[in-house]
Amino acid sequence: MHIVVAYTNIIVSSLIGKSFPFQIVRELILKKKVVCALSEEVLREYTNIISYAKFSVFPKFRDESIELIEDIESVSILIKPRKKFSMLVDKDDNKFLDLAYSANADFLITGNSKHFPYGKFENTEIISPQKYWATYWK
Repeated sequence: MHIVVAYTNIIVSSLIGKSFPFQIVRELILKKKVVCALSEEVLREYTNIISYAKFSVFPKFRDESIELIEDIESVSILIKPRKKFSMLVDKDDNKFLDLAYSANADFLITGNSKHFPYGKFENTEIISPQKYWATYWK
């Protein structure tokens, strides 16, 4: 079973549309077909992002977000990262590398490849939601 780290945009995108992030979150993470790794820092980012004003245009976004994050948390493993990295341009994103490393994650799934210019980090493949779904769950 894969251990995955879901970047914040995967969570947000799963609430807005029914594409690959939706399938990954609803069909894989919530149904425990993969192991989702979380840290307190990543969980805090998920929670902070959903309160952004730009998401208020989506009906029920905040309420659905809170429920989804609680559901994800209930099926995930909580990891306390044991190493801190500082290699990304957006320093705030390093927490995802910290988590991936400490969880020995197979995949870091992100829709933002510009922030993660590496195809692989240690033992973790950094992959788009579309490629992950098509390659591993088609």
